[in-house]
Amino acid sequence: MGKLNCTYIAVLFLSFTGLVPVRGQTSVPRDRYTLLTMPYNQRQTTLYKGQIQANAGYKFAIRSRKFDKEGKLIILKDAGTASVYHYYLFELRYGVTDFLELSAQTNYMKRGIRSVTENVISTSAEAVNVNKVTETKGPGDILLLASLRLPIEFRHFDARITGGAYVPSAKYEPEKPAHKVSSLSTANTLTIDYQYKNRNGYGVPVWLLSCGAKVSLSRYSLEAGFTYRKPVGQGESIRWDEELTVDKTFAYSSTSFGYLLNSSYDLSASLHYQATGWFNISLNTSWFRSEGGWTEYWGNKYLNRPESLLTIEPMLEIQISPSLTIYEVTGFPVTGSNSDGPFYIFITLSYNSFPFFR
Repeated sequence: MGKLNCTYIAVLFLSFTGLVPVRGQTSVPRDRYTLLTMPYNQRQTTLYKGQIQANAGYKFAIRSRKFDKEGKLIILKDAGTASVYHYYLFELRYGVTDFLELSAQTNYMKRGIRSVTENVISTSAEAVNVNKVTETKGPGDILLLASLRLPIEFRHFDARITGGAYVPSAKYEPEKPAHKVSSLSTANTLTIDYQYKNRNGYGVPVWLLSCGAKVSLSRYSLEAGFTYRKPVGQGESIRWDEELTVDKTFAYSSTSFGYLLNSSYDLSASLHYQATGWFNISLNTSWFRSEGGWTEYWGNKYLNRPESLLTIEPMLEIQISPSLTIYEVTGFPVTGSNSDGPFYIFITLSYNSFPFFR
């Protein structure tokens, strides 16, 4: 009995590595053209053995609304604080076997939030106008992942599990602010521009665990997934303080503080329709929530606000050649709490190849 159990475990392990094929649903054609043009409703949840995929994406988002802690919608353009941000994604994936995939990704983001001009001092003798811009810009951390799927060839059902971590490769401490005092526009009017410069890195490693399942029947497919992120531990950063001197310049000093990132999780579900071999349309929904972190102020730890957001995403997948596919996602915020609710368009160009295919 013990030998039988050991044999079963060994075969299962080898099937995941691809050394022993397991055929449970149907046979997958092995010619390169068929695999490159496999439609979504017939495609497994990881890459095929020897397949390389390089993705480059661009997201343009308009931060025109947000949700307060009670979930009430706030229109930011009415408050004069609407903004846009630009997000660039770079990803490389490789199918080690038909059941094991390795991937790496990173991103670059640029975002600026400008507040309403405030008239801090307004008298008959003097007026001071204050502008404030908070900018977040720079590369993000590198995310390294490994994915395992069921050791059976896909026809109607597939499932995968993914694990990995964000490596703190990007800078995360904010740059020195670039405040300035503008020239006097009139004899008794002064304009002060506050410009804060944040960076895009986490500053600490963050674990990621994800799982998903997919069911396909004829032209229709249903896919659902869950992703959980948790920081390895607390980090340390700096906070800049400024002082306006008598000669109308700023002096800066920095103090260190501790922080713990929120843990977060995502739930997603999507319904796909394969209209033709090269065109897939889907409707996705995702729910995000983060909580549990804290930030230090003046030696005391204050809990971060829990955040949540529900988004609806129509999506198009268009294959323009055997190697090139375009994905277009449009995001509409539905409800949430303590979070921005941006409208966005996310376009990704995906290149696929089998460079070692024989």
